[in-house]
Amino acid sequence: MKSLARAFFKLVFFPIVWFIYRMRRIGTENVPRYGGVLLLSNHVSYIDSFILYLTCPRPVRFVVLENYMKVKPIAWFLRLFGAIPIRPEKAKEAIVRTVEALTAGDVVCLFPEGGLTRLGVTTEFKKGFELIVRKAGCPVVPVYMDGLFESIFSFERGRYFKKRPQSLSCPLQVAFGPAISAEDATAERVRLAVWEQSSVAFSRRREFEVPLEVATVRALKRRRGRVLFAEYGKSGPREWTRAQVLALSVAIARRWMNHPAEKGDRIGILLPPGPMTSVINLGLFLAGKTPVNLPFTIDQHETEAIAGSVAPLGIRTVITSRAFMPHLMDFWQGDEGVFIDMKAVVSPPGSLMALFEKMRAALEPAWLTIWRLDLKKRDPDREATGLMPLPGDSPVLLTSRELFRDTRRVYAANFLRRDDHVFSEDSLSRPEGLVFGCWGATLGRGRHVCRSLSQREDAETLERAILEQVVTHVSGTESFYQSLSLPLAVRSLRYGFVFGPVTSWSLRDLEDQLDLPLVRAWSFQGRVAAMSRPDPNIGDAVRHQSQKGHDPKSIGRLLPGYAARIEEGALVVKLSPDGPWLKGPREAEIADDGLIYLRDE
Repeated sequence: MKSLARAFFKLVFFPIVWFIYRMRRIGTENVPRYGGVLLLSNHVSYIDSFILYLTCPRPVRFVVLENYMKVKPIAWFLRLFGAIPIRPEKAKEAIVRTVEALTAGDVVCLFPEGGLTRLGVTTEFKKGFELIVRKAGCPVVPVYMDGLFESIFSFERGRYFKKRPQSLSCPLQVAFGPAISAEDATAERVRLAVWEQSSVAFSRRREFEVPLEVATVRALKRRRGRVLFAEYGKSGPREWTRAQVLALSVAIARRWMNHPAEKGDRIGILLPPGPMTSVINLGLFLAGKTPVNLPFTIDQHETEAIAGSVAPLGIRTVITSRAFMPHLMDFWQGDEGVFIDMKAVVSPPGSLMALFEKMRAALEPAWLTIWRLDLKKRDPDREATGLMPLPGDSPVLLTSRELFRDTRRVYAANFLRRDDHVFSEDSLSRPEGLVFGCWGATLGRGRHVCRSLSQREDAETLERAILEQVVTHVSGTESFYQSLSLPLAVRSLRYGFVFGPVTSWSLRDLEDQLDLPLVRAWSFQGRVAAMSRPDPNIGDAVRHQSQKGHDPKSIGRLLPGYAARIEEGALVVKLSPDGPWLKGPREAEIADDGLIYLRDE
């Protein structure tokens, strides 16, 4: 009878679930066809069991806490498919029952985190499965489910179930990794394997199959009247709607498409962060050029350091402000350098092209803009942008696909939402500045807020901007927060991100001074690689196990799609599934709960 019920379930529910979640299965050949197998997966939502059962090539039994058998929406499913209920106070009985199922040749799935993640990333892997594997002598297959945190069954938006879906569909990617022998299946080894599968699954998101140029136009066409950028100057705020940003970006693109080609089509940008700098980045990108963001400075020694670092890139054109040009005369040796005033880059507001683009941004459908600029034929692996975090640093060049993925990662967990409003004055030459100040808001539904260069030291302007723009997060370095003298007592503000070195006691002092929770984040090789958030133990979450969202001494947890390990005391990071392992800080530690500590900071 149960066999018929299971067949009926697959026949009826699989098409519905596939329609909603558009599941993409990766590496199913890694699941052994015969014998006992233990699947170890990340745990994101209340429907993880449904998803794994429908994507695994073999029938699966699940080891679940007995409490889940009392949750009506999923209890019937768990009983139907032979779930193994366990109670923490009877661990020995749970181990015996699981080993018996594996010895009998079943595929058993266990969630080693022991509960749903409320952080959107993997938390601590409990070591109980190690004893099970040794006793059963069966292989372990690591599994990662990507995309489920955006469903209504996860803790996304700070609650389960009681929320509207973000969209009609929620595409998922489920990656099954190579089997690990029973002898090698330690908690640390399995966690690394799951991280590696997260990189595989995240990279296979369908949205990355579309050129970033196309995604950019489509994103800016949605909610065209909403504010995308807000800058506060002496005369008050200046707001840029999504339609205005698109119009200016396309006008810049049309002019630069006919610009004489240079080596790699790389154009330097030496400007302070702000909406105009972001629009120039978008315009050059849509034109097929590579904007290389340089750290803004007028110091002669730093300028020389920048010149020495970018010389191998063949950059001869730099967009800057006329006011800064006298300080840049020795940027290159000889007369090779060409400086262009940013006002000449952007079409004058009264020009015919700008007028037409304003009308098109408001009225033209996205597909027509994409066709007009011939964006669908763009190579997703072309060089898209460059960053030089500090004067003298080696520039980091990112492809269009890498830029797309790296931006999405920041919003793929529970650190930031796509509709959040972020205040940031970090330079676009830094990964956090490029994401928060340009691409994150452009591809999402939120906005970026900042002060003009002349108002950077005015704390009252900052407080006004946060209050009027309903800012939810602030981002900056320790020196940025130290420059603020007033408490940021604004109801909409949740917490602030601190990038770069900072001591734990300094962080606590700043929290007390600003009356704002501060958490750490970390950028590496041109990407925002790790983030934190205050502990998410609020609301209905108190009924579940406690989860640690941050530690003042830690830079945070890896974002979805990255993997890391420790080699000879150094942190080694993998940024893409096919990419190399890159050496990071020399003294580091990855704690059992996934928090990363850098000892040399």
